[in-house]
Amino acid sequence: MNFRQLETFIEIVRLGSFAAAASKLHATQSTISARIQELESDLGVVLFDRSQRKATVTAKGRELVGYAERALQLHDEIRQQIAPRQSLSGTVRVGVAELVAMTWLPQLAATVHERYPNISLELDISLTAPLRARLLSGELDIVFIPGDAFDPSLVSHPLGSVAFRWMAGAEHVLPGRPLVPADFADLRILSLGENSIHYQTISSWIEESRSVQRPDLCNSMTVLSTLTAANVGVSLLPPCCYGKEIADGKLRVLAADPEPAPVPFSCVYKRRRLATLQEIISETAMEISSFPAAAPLPVLEAAR
Repeated sequence: MNFRQLETFIEIVRLGSFAAAASKLHATQSTISARIQELESDLGVVLFDRSQRKATVTAKGRELVGYAERALQLHDEIRQQIAPRQSLSGTVRVGVAELVAMTWLPQLAATVHERYPNISLELDISLTAPLRARLLSGELDIVFIPGDAFDPSLVSHPLGSVAFRWMAGAEHVLPGRPLVPADFADLRILSLGENSIHYQTISSWIEESRSVQRPDLCNSMTVLSTLTAANVGVSLLPPCCYGKEIADGKLRVLAADPEPAPVPFSCVYKRRRLATLQEIISETAMEISSFPAAAPLPVLEAAR
């Protein structure tokens, strides 16, 4: 019996299949099967019922789960507490909001690889709700998302905040004054998907305008900005990412009353006794993040 076999066993239990564990561990399915067969032979028990399509843990397999998790935790604790941080190794599954990916994520990845060459990153770019769900289910180790974490089982560190402003394309006809919620009853609004904080903010404006319209949805902020510049509709966008488009006149930053509040971003991971790799990524992210602690609002032009 060895740690590789125990790791393979735990991943099959967590993911529900030999194929999923093979993908997660970057191994062939035959290698995964061989490890489990060797472990079963060493222990003299059957760990999985293979008569069904999904790998089902046997009673003895369920008994082994707790022991295997403790053994792997002790293995990681020895490696992470005794070895110097620079020599730590492992793969960290990082969930990333698109705005982070568009700004300081490349510098974060480069810094992590420079300081900790044996740590690999698996990056998952998605909306807020799916990233949080994958973190809670164990599919991700750490996430960079808008909002704060109030769950006591989670650790949350601030990454700064970002100003979002209403924007429109150069040819979009708008009132020659700051926008108010009532104006949105007659405007086509573009938004990120329903699983985003972006959608929540826009929905509150639509609700206040008493409009019954449903905004056009898109799961990419980059595409959202392209649609806005093409005069398809108006949307909330971060000026920090579109300085060139604003300077070229392709996007206009619009005055509004009230102005949207800056959106805080956080680095979030599960609270556990041993989370050294997550702490390393979190500390580096807080150092690298280009989001200011209090995002200033840019100079505006009136809507026209």
